[in-house]
Amino acid sequence: MKVEKAIKKIEKYLGVKVECVRDNGEYSKKYSFCYENYVGSFLTQQAYGEDAEGNYGPKDEAYAHNWHIRRSNDHSDMMTDYFAGSFRDNCTQMLHSLKAPPAKFNVGDLVQGKQNKRAIRQGYAGKTALVVKSGGGGYINIDFLGQPKQAYNSFPERDFEVVAAAA
Repeated sequence: MKVEKAIKKIEKYLGVKVECVRDNGEYSKKYSFCYENYVGSFLTQQAYGEDAEGNYGPKDEAYAHNWHIRRSNDHSDMMTDYFAGSFRDNCTQMLHSLKAPPAKFNVGDLVQGKQNKRAIRQGYAGKTALVVKSGGGGYINIDFLGQPKQAYNSFPERDFEVVAAAA
């Protein structure tokens, strides 16, 4: 992901300011931001390649990588091999670990299982259900209509679509 796009995405999603905390020239920079009780950071890397004339060298854009999150009061310690925080694979994973995305369905919505591989294999494709708990995180608790309540009622949001929304 390009650096400018990453900065805009973080600032829009979390509503915080992203700052450059270390600048090693045009080839490498470190950006950081604070959100609630966490510090997020990422590094940049200059892109290289051939231009239109066939000359090899640095391109105009830089790419963001090394998405890192730690608590604001937790710091790495070189003497004891302790490394604070954890890394994420991409910007979206970092943002969702800091602030969970909103739930896709509301409590009381009537949903129906999509016709995808998992829903067909699990046996809920095409079945209608009522959402009884929706807390985000990608999963919903539902009760299927016309069937007895089951012990396991948590299913992925992406396997369902809205039939009728709750008022």
